[in-house]
Amino acid sequence: MPFQITEFTYGTAIQEICKLVGHPSPVDPAGSTDTAVQQMGAAVNTALEQLLTMYEWQDLTTRASLSVVGLAPGEVERGFDLPDDFFRFIDQTQWSSQSALPAGGPVGNAAWMQSIAGNYSPILTLTWQMRGDQVFFLSPPFPTAATFSYMYLSKAQVIDAADPTILKNRANQNGDTFKLDGFLIMLLGRSLYLEWKGFDSSAATRDFLTVYNSRAGADKGAPILDLARRRGVALINPLTSVPYTGFGS
Repeated sequence: MPFQITEFTYGTAIQEICKLVGHPSPVDPAGSTDTAVQQMGAAVNTALEQLLTMYEWQDLTTRASLSVVGLAPGEVERGFDLPDDFFRFIDQTQWSSQSALPAGGPVGNAAWMQSIAGNYSPILTLTWQMRGDQVFFLSPPFPTAATFSYMYLSKAQVIDAADPTILKNRANQNGDTFKLDGFLIMLLGRSLYLEWKGFDSSAATRDFLTVYNSRAGADKGAPILDLARRRGVALINPLTSVPYTGFGS
């Protein structure tokens, strides 16, 4: 059975908003000089930014690691750069890979300064906090590096039309496609456009929330299936880090 699935692009999202609000649909939305069409394009990009803050989308979740090592023995702390597309960490995904233990953090400022003043830091795992655009580690290991593994939410939501290997955070070409659901982005863009123009946006907002609640409710993980009769949760031993070997089977 043949299928024909139309993907939302930046251009088609603007054209769809035009149809829904009764505005003439442009042939070249990205290059249009019509101020209303330009405002719709801004609404689509604003929708991307707002959706990024509203949910931990699986399509934007990225796994990464960082090699943590000090510059000299006894270094108190050291900051490391994060990926250019980094938006924020996914909670409780930070691990010290060598010890197979969770990395301690984010540590509050008071506790951080207490550790520095008392010349104390945990030795079993990495201890971290965010400052500015860097992640800092207490007493980074030296000379052997430790791997800091984590997941984060990426700002790179748009796939470039000319070069699909380029990911970016804003759309500016008609053929630019979205990692997230284009229909959802278009609905939020329409709601924002109507609000900016001073029109009643309540119905458009309800349409967006209906689809958003459906998408967010389905965009989630699931528990691991266990065929054993007894169910259990494997515990992490803070001292020996016991690997999972089929607990509950």
